[in-house]
Amino acid sequence: MKKYILIILVLLLSLIVFPIKISFYYTQDASNVYITGDFTNFSPVPLNKTQTGLWKTTFNLSEGIYKYLYIIDGKETLDYKNINTKYFNGKIYSLLIIKREGEKIVAVGDGIINLAKHELKRKYINPVKKGEIYLAVEVKKNDVEDVIFVGNGEILNKEIIDFSDTLLYRFHIKTPSDILKYHFLIKDGKTTIQIPENNFFFDFENPAIKYFDVPEWAKGRIFYQIFPERFRNGNKDNDPIYTNNWNGPYTQESLGSHSFYGGDLQGVIDSIDYLTELGIEGIYFNPIFESVSSHKYDTKDYLKIDPHFGDDNLFAKLVNKLHEKDIKIILDGVFNHSGDEFFAMEDIFKKQDNSKYLNWYYIKKFPVIKSPESYECWWGYPDLPKLNIDNPEVKAYFSRIIGKWMEFDIDGWRLDAVEQIKDSFWEDFFRPLVKGINDNALISGEYWKDSTHYFEKPAFDTVMNYLFRDAAILYAKGGSASYFIKNTNDYLKKYPPQVWHILWNLLDSHDTPRILHELNGDVQRFKIAVALQMTFIGAPLIYYGDEIGLDGGGDPWCRKPFPWDKSKWNKDILNYYKSLIKLRKENPALRYGDYIILKKKLGTLIYKRVYNNNEVIVITNSRKTPAKINLELNNEYIDYFTKEKITKINKVNGLEIKILIRQ
Repeated sequence: MKKYILIILVLLLSLIVFPIKISFYYTQDASNVYITGDFTNFSPVPLNKTQTGLWKTTFNLSEGIYKYLYIIDGKETLDYKNINTKYFNGKIYSLLIIKREGEKIVAVGDGIINLAKHELKRKYINPVKKGEIYLAVEVKKNDVEDVIFVGNGEILNKEIIDFSDTLLYRFHIKTPSDILKYHFLIKDGKTTIQIPENNFFFDFENPAIKYFDVPEWAKGRIFYQIFPERFRNGNKDNDPIYTNNWNGPYTQESLGSHSFYGGDLQGVIDSIDYLTELGIEGIYFNPIFESVSSHKYDTKDYLKIDPHFGDDNLFAKLVNKLHEKDIKIILDGVFNHSGDEFFAMEDIFKKQDNSKYLNWYYIKKFPVIKSPESYECWWGYPDLPKLNIDNPEVKAYFSRIIGKWMEFDIDGWRLDAVEQIKDSFWEDFFRPLVKGINDNALISGEYWKDSTHYFEKPAFDTVMNYLFRDAAILYAKGGSASYFIKNTNDYLKKYPPQVWHILWNLLDSHDTPRILHELNGDVQRFKIAVALQMTFIGAPLIYYGDEIGLDGGGDPWCRKPFPWDKSKWNKDILNYYKSLIKLRKENPALRYGDYIILKKKLGTLIYKRVYNNNEVIVITNSRKTPAKINLELNNEYIDYFTKEKITKINKVNGLEIKILIRQ
């Protein structure tokens, strides 16, 4: 009988469902946050604000599927970090799915800490410079109550980054000590563990991970991209023999790679007053070295200014005149490939297997002719043969190139097609060489995707931020605020904090359709995209002509000559640019400030930039339908455009743009 009782007891115990502690987090700024769902009987339950600014509450829940919504400042909203949703009784709810993973259950307050990761990677150990470092611990979501830093350093900031399955506790630390001694306390319920048992040590004199400081001058700076051949013709005497009419008509052929309009460096010099009046603080030049094309990515001589642009003396004059106006100069570096008229390639064509430059390229077969079957080239274009950057002679030549142009006091490099060259070239050769000449030089890489790995060693200070472009265009076309936040947060969460303010936030370039074209000529939607570009965290990069409403589809239509006839300018767009650039330059919050989401509802996006006592609130609506918003402001603000005093947001009109400045 006892045996049967024991069996029944075991069976009954196996049917008992033990509750699991599940925590809900809200990471954005708000006045009050509630949660409602079937586990609250659809009654609002408040989240408590922690000292770190995180809103949090915890429930004991059994395994199952639960519907829930947040109520942010009185408005119901989905948990946009949760992709699971369900339609119920006329509403869409976020869906929480709780299930056991084997016998392992993750829960807050149970005293069991399942993960505490602190590794020798920049995600966790991110030294900026001597005495300044970011340190982070990664834990499972819904697993611990807090993470505490203990060490001989001052905590400047503590933040919690919410990933899909984990939380990253990141501490910004400063210390006067050469060696930082530290550990972390991980707290959960009655359990507190220390990692490590003694201390970690970070030696600033011999850092285990390279310092990653970025030029202070580049933070939040307003850059302007110039495609020299199409910007302005300042000297007709150096024009190519066959030069098209600057004012059109334009065709696919006339705008192509082997058609010319006569733009040159003198044209840029002649435009310095225009650029200064616009408010430009830096120029990224597409290639200016000798080449047979209009785009100059098929370099013939890296050591020579293209004669149709000018010469060394004129370039020196340009640099000096731009620097007099505090405008920085960034040159385009094309190191993945040369042109087929580059001296080494010409020698191979001439001498074939007797050429001493065979190892400068990747030769496939002889005789070598202008064909991708003969040698590796960029995307199969035979006029762009791929260089062998592992060859010491090629590196020596590049060293000479970099050294020469940096002697002209340029301020940095934009690097072409970086993913087609080994990371080690950028990390171990290019960056040390450039920073050794000028530690304050800026290095920007052209990469269109998630660039996290380029910041690990690091390779670059910044990148052309096409991820921002993608997010801004999707939103300006009528996309949701939530997707804009998600798409930008996806990279901001991963990138080291020191690069955030120097990311080149572009809307278009010489490789894309122009932003006005992308938005089908809709000027109001265009203005929404520009408002994001000018107020978002990062450094705006304006493509020449956008500011006067220049339109055009993909290459070559995005490379039309700049129309210097002012009657062809869209003055409304130009004045809008000038106004937002002025706003940016007058408000340090937009150059250096934190980025905080205040509200998101369908197409309505509201965020704040904060730096010390300077605050700017940006409000946009990508939809034509007005949105009712209930947002109480803690201070008095002035509408930048209307000069109206604002203390509360009740409504955002369709396609509206508001920018508020705290008084």
